Amino acid sequence: MGIMYRTDLAYEASESLAQQIEGVILKTNKLKHGELIDLEIQNEEAEKKLGKKRGKYITYESYNLKNLSRDDKNDVIEILSNSIKNISNLNREKVLVVGLGNRRITADALGPRVTDKIKVTRQFFKAYNKEYDEDYNEVSILAPGVLGMTGIETINTIVGVVEKIKPTLLIIIDALASRKMKRLCSVVQITDAGIEPGSGIGNMQGSLNEDTLGVKVIAIGIPTVVDTATIVNDTIDLMEETLRSKTDDVGQIMGVLSDLQSDEKHMFIKEILSPMYNESIVTPSGIDELIEDLSDILAESINKAVHPGYELKY
Repeated sequence: MGIMYRTDLAYEASESLAQQIEGVILKTNKLKHGELIDLEIQNEEAEKKLGKKRGKYITYESYNLKNLSRDDKNDVIEILSNSIKNISNLNREKVLVVGLGNRRITADALGPRVTDKIKVTRQFFKAYNKEYDEDYNEVSILAPGVLGMTGIETINTIVGVVEKIKPTLLIIIDALASRKMKRLCSVVQITDAGIEPGSGIGNMQGSLNEDTLGVKVIAIGIPTVVDTATIVNDTIDLMEETLRSKTDDVGQIMGVLSDLQSDEKHMFIKEILSPMYNESIVTPSGIDELIEDLSDILAESINKAVHPGYELKY
């Protein structure tokens, strides 16, 4: 049976399954500021159980991604930059960086904010008829907006631009959904499996991957939203943890909830809340500053990955 709750994070989906899944390889490396998790989904059965596409997923989970010093930011950018290069086998490419999302809604503006800060070079390659530069790759950007603002499906815009400029690599950035409050704005996922825009909030518009676009695709995202059921679920978990340190009667106090598995409990809470909150989505306080900082980190990571001679601004 596949996962029963909504998350865009492949590592988070794998956490919900206690048993070892054949066709899933998972490696974790502890680093100075957090953990780097390599997860690979290798076959169709693993796809079904995790509810995620086959491919490689690199997840960087930081203990403090929101409040990094200048030196620490450089460390994180180095980690993310190397991860982008490794998962894409990036060498000499014609890169199109696509920022998905709605610029007018801060929690959904990560993609467009990142593209604003990308070092764009395609115009110089065209102006000087260059095929190669020692310090820079040919890079262009696209922020296609959302259907409600443009009247055009995002995937149609991207397909049209890809057919016209013929990049060899797409890097797509999007805000994601998580099912853990602690992961909001604290996790970066990088994958070669592509992306399904809007899937985290139940508004999937189609798949963006190598099969649908005919070009290598790397998707990068940070969770910026959770649903109300996740907040209640996390609160109950914290209550249960606190009670265990104070009493042996946790089962009696918590009742049936203490006997439910994590995903069962989440779905039970969601069922109760749905009539009142109608799938409400929640984002952290201070989201404007968070998106600004996180878009800086992602943009610098991409710039460093795609441009051999790029110097960090920090």
